[in-house]
Amino acid sequence: MTDEQLAAMHRLLANYHRKLATEALLDVVQQYHADLAQRLADEAGLIPRRTAIVERLYECEQQKTPDGDSRQMTARH
Repeated sequence: MTDEQLAAMHRLLANYHRKLATEALLDVVQQYHADLAQRLADEAGLIPRRTAIVERLYECEQQKTPDGDSRQMTARH
């Protein structure tokens, strides 16, 4: 599954829970679905950022010398 597919799935689930929140009769159920929808939407936005972080960590690990010391790296910003 690609990052785009995973983010799309989170957005789909967020929309579904928003719909359930609007249809809920009890306040507690409405709040539950609204909160879950917000968390899913937030997570969808973080997926690309987390992937980039993991890729950078992986690159740093690959640049370590056999004795465990890191090679001199330049900052990327």
